[in-house]
Amino acid sequence: MASAFDSNHPDDLNLFSDFVQSLQPGQIALGLFQALPDVLFWIKDLQSRFVFVNRAFSDLLGITPESFVGRTDGDIFAPELAQAYLVDDERVRDTGQPLLNKMELVTRRAGGIEWRMTSKIPLRDRGGYLIGTAGISRRLDQHEGQPLPAQYRSLSKLVDFVHEHVNQHLSVEELARQAGMSISTLERRFRTHLGTSPKRFILHAKIAAACDRLLNTPMSVGEISESLGYHEHASFTRAFTSVMHMAPTSYRKHYLAGS
Repeated sequence: MASAFDSNHPDDLNLFSDFVQSLQPGQIALGLFQALPDVLFWIKDLQSRFVFVNRAFSDLLGITPESFVGRTDGDIFAPELAQAYLVDDERVRDTGQPLLNKMELVTRRAGGIEWRMTSKIPLRDRGGYLIGTAGISRRLDQHEGQPLPAQYRSLSKLVDFVHEHVNQHLSVEELARQAGMSISTLERRFRTHLGTSPKRFILHAKIAAACDRLLNTPMSVGEISESLGYHEHASFTRAFTSVMHMAPTSYRKHYLAGS
């Protein structure tokens, strides 16, 4: 039996095309994204200047939506983060392909860390020419600060285990033992359900804890490094920078100054 909308059926395609053509431009996307409190949405031109952001995005950073227009990430975010966002924009523009479900840690202007899944797509005009990009970033549902979308409940015990032991050295082998599965199966399930590898997930959990301690405790960077199971300060700094695109000291200075 055919579904209500069969993309292989010419009449269905014509109905969809005719309906979209009859709509006033922008009604669906901008109207709906403006109403979603936990979903960030933005549009940029080819120079990576913001053309539109929804209210959730502006509320996250404490900036009015109008203040974004004409500005770039470099005008709003720390230089290291802005450069990382620009690299992703350039990848989408250069390849013409979307960037889908990239897990990121985002610091709220008012403090605290959010785990987000970010996707970006190229935008084209009616002639097919690239004119910009659009992005969406959804906050992963959290349980006591842990990233755990409802459809991923099968991994809940492993997620809990990582966060409960974030101060210790954790290995992929240990997670596989806890889960009672092979490393290859563990890898596959993490990539399918969380969009990342077990090793990267452990890293993100440690860096999320580090971000919290940098902003909410008087601990030195060295003390935070030791508290998270890093034996060398330098290895902690490299790990932190790989996720947050800036050193721990720069992160603390930037976000405490803006609080």
